[in-house]
Amino acid sequence: MSESLHDFVVASLQATKGRWPEVATGSGVSIRTLSKVARRETRSPTIGTVEKLAKYFREQHVALMADRLDNGTALRLVRKGDETN
Repeated sequence: MSESLHDFVVASLQATKGRWPEVATGSGVSIRTLSKVARRETRSPTIGTVEKLAKYFREQHVALMADRLDNGTALRLVRKGDETN
């Protein structure tokens, strides 16, 4: 079974704990909401909140890959990822 978008966001928040001010600024979601989602205090966060956070974490992942790889390889990875989604 594949990971839900909500589970992806929760795992990403837990992995970035300590950098939540940066996540909040980049995603447009308040730190209080980040905290509630990460602790699963909010059982059903709005889809808008989940989508904003998922977009932020996906963009950060692509940026990280671009930093680690040469530009041609990073572009191929982005295209491949776009085709499978």
